[in-house]
Amino acid sequence: MGSISISEKPHAVCVPYPAQGHITPMMMLAKLLHSRGFHITFVNTEYNHRRLLKSRGPSALDGLPDFRFETIPDGLPPSDIDGTQDIPSLCESTMNTCLVPFGNYSQA
Repeated sequence: MGSISISEKPHAVCVPYPAQGHITPMMMLAKLLHSRGFHITFVNTEYNHRRLLKSRGPSALDGLPDFRFETIPDGLPPSDIDGTQDIPSLCESTMNTCLVPFGNYSQA
């Protein structure tokens, strides 16, 4: 039985809402889809990507060529605080700033 190339696999782009409690379930779904043969692109905000690397280690996201991580800005000022971002500010900012960077990836 031959192997399936990445270009022949179905591709899922997983974009969790960048608030606490949304990223882990989306990661679980992405891993499930990956185990079923999907190529995965997991899109996270820069802030949450840094938190993920900090909590799981710098090589936590290394590995499979068919499971990629991409980042987009959330539009909020940079913060070193390791906690939940201000939800009303995050809601407003993502509505106003996330569409353009996300669209840039889809055209690449």
